Amino acid sequence: MFYSPAEIALVGLIMTFGSVVQGAIGFASGLIGVPLLVVSGFSLPEAATINLVATSFQNVIGAWKLWDHIEPRELVLPVVTRWLAIPAGVFLSAAVDQYLDPAQSRQLIGVILLVVVLALWGLHVTPRDRLSTIWQVVTFLSSGLMLGFASIGGPPMVLYVNSLTWSVNKSRGFLFFCSATGLPIAAFMFWTQHGEKIIPAALSTITIMPLLLVGLWAGMRVGHLLPKQLFRQITFSLILVIALGAMISPWITG
Repeated sequence: MFYSPAEIALVGLIMTFGSVVQGAIGFASGLIGVPLLVVSGFSLPEAATINLVATSFQNVIGAWKLWDHIEPRELVLPVVTRWLAIPAGVFLSAAVDQYLDPAQSRQLIGVILLVVVLALWGLHVTPRDRLSTIWQVVTFLSSGLMLGFASIGGPPMVLYVNSLTWSVNKSRGFLFFCSATGLPIAAFMFWTQHGEKIIPAALSTITIMPLLLVGLWAGMRVGHLLPKQLFRQITFSLILVIALGAMISPWITG
């Protein structure tokens, strides 16, 4: 029911790095972990499950630590909207796993992330105190869909917080909280759709949780030192690198 020691070590290496980044900027564990895990030979449902389990405590702890920076009334619509879209993403993930080979899955993820980073860099929105309800619904429907598809629901939310006049701590707290509240729904849907095939991924990730929490702690210490502009540059650059890496990986691993 567990992966081999070598596979667990690989998962630990990838997801610990993701944990450090997650702690520093409030997202990106999945953007780093899922593509790298798929490139390393894990299926898309396995990679998504690993990230889902790995980020569970990270997001809860991060939201708790930064709760004082969050406005509860600003959370209701985003959280509920994400919940509604998660099932569709899970069903899409199952279809991809069934009909596409691993190389095509990696490239599909890369294309999705590339579109995201182009949107993040290309859409220059003047930060404001609040976005319209329509934009909130579009943002969090797409986030829930991507969470269910590959456990990478962060990018639309990053675009959202970077369009607001929020502090880094408020942005990170919001990202942590929204991510944490989406986990129970996503976990239930993953189990319903994939069943026993994802159990080794979940159990193996639990065994390395202490290592991931250390990475999260280190990342949060770094995150308190980041100015707003550097925060944005790091988030955008990480998505671009991972997107391009996933797209060209079939030729590299050929």
